[in-house]
Amino acid sequence: MSSHGLPSPRRFRIGTVNVHSFRSPFSRKSNAKVLATILAPYNLDVLAVEEMRHDDNWTILHEQLSLNHTAVGLSGGVSFGNAIASRYPIAEEHNQITQQQYTGGTRAMLRCRFGGDHPFVQKRTFAVTHLDHFDEDDRLLQLKEFSMDKGDIDILVGDLNALAKDDYTDDYLNEVVGTKRELSGWEQPRFELIQSLVQTYGFQDTFRQINPHFQNTKVVTCPYGTRIDYILHRPLSNDLWKLTECFIVDTRRSTDHNAIVATFECTSSIDLSN
Repeated sequence: MSSHGLPSPRRFRIGTVNVHSFRSPFSRKSNAKVLATILAPYNLDVLAVEEMRHDDNWTILHEQLSLNHTAVGLSGGVSFGNAIASRYPIAEEHNQITQQQYTGGTRAMLRCRFGGDHPFVQKRTFAVTHLDHFDEDDRLLQLKEFSMDKGDIDILVGDLNALAKDDYTDDYLNEVVGTKRELSGWEQPRFELIQSLVQTYGFQDTFRQINPHFQNTKVVTCPYGTRIDYILHRPLSNDLWKLTECFIVDTRRSTDHNAIVATFECTSSIDLSN
């Protein structure tokens, strides 16, 4: 894993985690301080969270990470809100809530553009969402509701509740993933959503780019033995920023998801200090 270092104008680091309503699924106690302790060494520039409550726990988390510019986008209920915290001012924000009725309830997508002088945020729109956990067809419909075909999102992160086929061997997919889903009464593995984001909408899967050979237990971000948390990006034309790392952060059972962190670095020799 990389050296963490301090915030730098030549580097930009993004993290995302499902915070489980800021309650540990095991102790039922607040997990905000524990998550802050786990994430602090990575010196994130932006953190996006899902399944958050807009309460003191959110304040504790983002303030302890020195991410003092925030936007919150609820989806009609306290359990499924999304939020973004940043080192840089939030110049624009828009929260869209789904209008159709889904088995898993309404969902939302929070879009943000940042101000400030960090070169990575210029001309980029960031978005976080938490898609339906029951049905791939509903997730695909939610993408349509969020007008992904407009191509106006450059960084998309969140708990997508969707699978990437290259993450698993056939044996693992059948014996582990399929079995766990059958016992839980969930749909069997499907892969259309991630395929659509990559092939139709032009996103790149940061984790798969950096870790092309990781499979099975090496990719797990949730209790069902799968990777459902993503940082996806769509490079700008003539982009000077290159993805250099993406890794999973063990949240030590403080929530029911692991975190994902991705780092971009400037490939230009231009002086970015001015």
